Amino acid sequence: MPLPNKKGWLAILFIIFCLAVPFGLTYYVSTPKSKERFEAWKTRGTNANVQAESQISAKQLLLIKNDRVKVKNTCLVFKGLEKGQVLLDLYLLELDPVHAYPQRFSRETNGKAIRLGDVTYAVKSANNSSLTLKVLQAMGTY
Repeated sequence: MPLPNKKGWLAILFIIFCLAVPFGLTYYVSTPKSKERFEAWKTRGTNANVQAESQISAKQLLLIKNDRVKVKNTCLVFKGLEKGQVLLDLYLLELDPVHAYPQRFSRETNGKAIRLGDVTYAVKSANNSSLTLKVLQAMGTY
């Protein structure tokens, strides 16, 4: 069998290259190291736009709109403001964890206490994207 000429070798190398590139990329993408790099790359983009999350502390509670936060035996979901009223969904976990009990109260309570489940709060601040509640009294522990 005669050896291929110069153009034949270039054709063989081109075919090998065209087959090696997709197989190499498929192998690289299927390795755990590439998955770790991809996750790091994905989260790096979101770190630039820092998104606030709801936070709980012993003295106050920060609720971000549509973020579900578990406090003792309840879950609270802040829905926003409507005509100066705070809209909040209260889930009583011991009674019915699926059914929401809508709550409405004034954003300016003037120090009046609001009881949601076993915790008593006062509105510290409220805008359409977040609600800050001061914990006045909690029955039991968190």
